[in-house]
Amino acid sequence: MTKKADPNKGNVSQFPGDYAGHSDDWHIQQAADMRPAGLKAEECDVWDVIAPELSKVGRLKKLYIEVICEYCRIVAKLAEAREYLDREEWTYVTTGRHGSQEKSRPEVAQLNDDWRKFRSLVSELGLSPAAEKSLNSKQGDLFGPNPYSDL
Repeated sequence: MTKKADPNKGNVSQFPGDYAGHSDDWHIQQAADMRPAGLKAEECDVWDVIAPELSKVGRLKKLYIEVICEYCRIVAKLAEAREYLDREEWTYVTTGRHGSQEKSRPEVAQLNDDWRKFRSLVSELGLSPAAEKSLNSKQGDLFGPNPYSDL
């Protein structure tokens, strides 16, 4: 039988920045208060979804505003690029001395570049399970207490 963690023993670490005591409305208001001017309407829509969630885990900080804005821009650009490519087709056909060739539109390369930026920002903001684990600085040490944690 496995032992369960006993929160009364002090050996249970909470997720850093756990704002569980605040209501969803409080997080929404925090996000609204911190949203910078200059975002386009589509980018604001992304902000309104992601910023309250980041607030809930303590990652909506003034220091991170530019990174979060860039995330919003990239998500909006990805949606716009996909919509365009779905409407205009992802490939085109050229005919030359080697016959007909199907090629990807140049916009596909831009979409792929934006996708790489998106994945990097997801990691930076801890928006994937693996990235979230790496940001959890209060995770217990496998070998006991860290003698350098007070430095």
